[in-house]
Amino acid sequence: MEKIVRNIDEILLQKTSHGIGMKQVLIANDETDSAITQIARSRLKAGETVDEHRHLTMDEHFICLSGKGYVCLDGERIEFVPNTYVLVPAESMHHLVAETDMIFFTIGVATK
Repeated sequence: MEKIVRNIDEILLQKTSHGIGMKQVLIANDETDSAITQIARSRLKAGETVDEHRHLTMDEHFICLSGKGYVCLDGERIEFVPNTYVLVPAESMHHLVAETDMIFFTIGVATK
């Protein structure tokens, strides 16, 4: 595997797989031999909601950089503000709501 160095600000924005918000993919699963499925800087606008869903074979890690919202994880509401980290274990039902414009890192890691 070769080294990868990227300037995040130069990575093009693309729609998320959920169809809500935008993301800049720093690395995707086909670029690494590790269990990482994706690392992305994601953006949601105030009022946007990522619908409830689950990932059967992937843990999802969220790190809030700016903005305010919340993550619902198996029915529990967790405030999502700058410097908050949330682990969403594989198979957990979750959704994300942006109360203000938000920027956060999303890291997917395959579990199986």
